[in-house]
Amino acid sequence: MTTHVDGYLRHIMGVCSADSSGAVADYIPELACVDPDGYGLSMCVHDGNVYSQGDSGVTFTIQSISKPLTYALVLSRLGPAQVDARIGVEPSGEAFNEISVDAERRPRNPMINAGAIMAASLLLPPVREVAASTVDSVFGELVEFYSGCAGRYLELDEDVYRSEAQTGARNRAIAYMLDSFGVVDTDPESALDLYYRQCSLRVTTDDLSVIGATIANGGLNPRTGRQIMTQEVAQRVLSVMTTCGMYDGAGDWVTSVGLPAKSGVGGGILAVLPGQLGIGVYSPRLDRHGNSVRGIDTCRHLSTDLGLHMFNLTRESRVTIRATYDIGEFEVGEDWTERERSYLRTSRDRVRVYELQGDLTFSGAEAAMRRLEDDIDRYDVAIVDISRIGIVDPVARTMVLTFKHTLDDRGQRGMVVDPDGVMRASVDRHRNDRVIPDIVAPEALRGFDPTLPHVHATMAEALTDAEAFLLKQRYGPDDGFDGV
Repeated sequence: MTTHVDGYLRHIMGVCSADSSGAVADYIPELACVDPDGYGLSMCVHDGNVYSQGDSGVTFTIQSISKPLTYALVLSRLGPAQVDARIGVEPSGEAFNEISVDAERRPRNPMINAGAIMAASLLLPPVREVAASTVDSVFGELVEFYSGCAGRYLELDEDVYRSEAQTGARNRAIAYMLDSFGVVDTDPESALDLYYRQCSLRVTTDDLSVIGATIANGGLNPRTGRQIMTQEVAQRVLSVMTTCGMYDGAGDWVTSVGLPAKSGVGGGILAVLPGQLGIGVYSPRLDRHGNSVRGIDTCRHLSTDLGLHMFNLTRESRVTIRATYDIGEFEVGEDWTERERSYLRTSRDRVRVYELQGDLTFSGAEAAMRRLEDDIDRYDVAIVDISRIGIVDPVARTMVLTFKHTLDDRGQRGMVVDPDGVMRASVDRHRNDRVIPDIVAPEALRGFDPTLPHVHATMAEALTDAEAFLLKQRYGPDDGFDGV
């Protein structure tokens, strides 16, 4: 089944694909050869479910999105005290390839090239002559760590690696500058070689979204169940991604998008909503900061429309579904004939109740509606009980209402129990918003009724409505049934 989340992601891509501004990175010859119109989008939620659209299976090189992963590996190996002594954590306010150090001659943070080269150097032995086999071995460990985050084995793009190594004069200058300051304990050329290799690993947007979800889950890969890094390391990585991940565009990013993120000149963006999900976007045309133009626009839409800004003050309940059950525990209504009551006693399992709790935002609605979609062949009527919900944001409301339309199209029925009127309050509060027509294809909203049919104040009313629907399915008006 195509979900409403899939429909929304397709819609976003349709809006953002109209922007063809920016240019591919041409200072690395191999990157200049990529298709500038490539565009993929993936989202991995906290339980490992991945939504993918567009060129989500197309591989591209990870480039600077590798930096938070190498930083995580170094933190895991050496601990924060040793790493902080060699690499700062302050935003530089400068471009990614600036020759930038602080008063102690440390790179300002691990997200700029100077900091990333220093991080790579810390994985190598502190000797001035490093054997090629040692670099190979360390790179193998790095690939294993990256692959653990992605949930599949990642491979090197040999052509991009050679292209970077042959044209990396500025990075070579940065490495030797750090060496001249006496802060590099190993062979600068070996550190550079390791850095070029890490940037040349091939990934997809699916990979990036799973990496993001792994970091969001405190280092636990939700698809494999492996603990790749500790929660402390994940927290440190997220903090630095928030303040430094988008380089000199970080301030605008944090205010308008509000997600820890890292971009790469290969056209990728990795974004994370802590505790909830990871996002991967690919579109190789870059802005003046070296960030994907469409990627940034896509993430802005996701953040704004889905309420993903990390400083969104709505309370979020991780476990949104409180209970599910059929209506066997409820007595059959008294208003039906004996024949009708007899039939209803045999069909109590065809009505499923889903009790939700907390404040219903995108993440909770996604999990709840996916559960209803997974169960869709188990019931004729689904009753969503939101009596324990405090707030329904417009995106969550839209997902619930459009799922009701999906059931209608299948000859089923969706109902809502809303004793406090939070669904109505959401409609009234957001009457002029554009989320409903924007979130899914227009045909999914045909016949949208602002009076919210089949939204009931009590469970008793919903049960009566459900029983009437079952009887109409069974007997129909031509067989003597003239109920609701």
